[in-house]
Amino acid sequence: MLKQGIILLATGSPFYGRMSYNIALSIKAVDKDFPVALVSDMAALTHLSATQREIFDHHIPADGLESFGAKLHLDLLSPFEQTLYLDVDMAWFPKRSPRDLIRSLKEHDFASITEGHSEDPHPKYYFWADLPEIREVYKVDKVYQWRSEVMYFSRSERVAAMFSRARDIYAFPGLSTIHRFGQHIPDELAINIATALYGIEPHQYKWTPAYWPRMHGESNGDLDSLYTQYYALSCGSNAVSQQTTRLYDRVIKAAAYKMGVQYLFPMVNKKEVMKNRQAV
Repeated sequence: MLKQGIILLATGSPFYGRMSYNIALSIKAVDKDFPVALVSDMAALTHLSATQREIFDHHIPADGLESFGAKLHLDLLSPFEQTLYLDVDMAWFPKRSPRDLIRSLKEHDFASITEGHSEDPHPKYYFWADLPEIREVYKVDKVYQWRSEVMYFSRSERVAAMFSRARDIYAFPGLSTIHRFGQHIPDELAINIATALYGIEPHQYKWTPAYWPRMHGESNGDLDSLYTQYYALSCGSNAVSQQTTRLYDRVIKAAAYKMGVQYLFPMVNKKEVMKNRQAV
């Protein structure tokens, strides 16, 4: 078992394979020796050459996992004692190291982004089901609004139990008010509930290691400030603004130049390349 590293997920579409290559480039441009593992299927890898696939230190077969819900299997998939998970539609900023981020979390067994909780909900984010029903069905009080594009976890009985319970909840949620993402149940619903059941709270409330412009009125602000304050840029959502697309392309293009390779995969909107995202 390796001590620490980053794990990425790419399944179902070449889009995710291309994005996984890009974020790995941006990570390796900062720290070329930091391990990056990719969980993928062949559908995601079809646009990557054998040479491009070498950027990943570890290849882990997805074994039939679909994109939605796959994160709930991370504890079973990761080869690391300390794991940093990142969504692939992100770009690692050039001034901060992933080693520093993991080092800052070494005293904790789970960390992720939170936008609010049941007594202090963020109006722009979700619980993914109606809160009164979640509380009634699962007999929980305080429920957090977790955002799962950045997650850290170490191996502990509590974390393993939380992931296991989240998988069960995802398979059989028992809720009638689920707010689906397209036709799918968001993994964050299961994480919200399972963490509440196991008393897992944020190590730092409203921790924001990644900058998601959608939560800031699509404003990117000053580039130097972003590089200093955040570790990564998040491009989640069905469509990315032109301003964020330019920032993403700038970061990945600079990483490709530093790594001595061509910049081949600019950002595109998911709804333009995947049928299952057109109605989201």
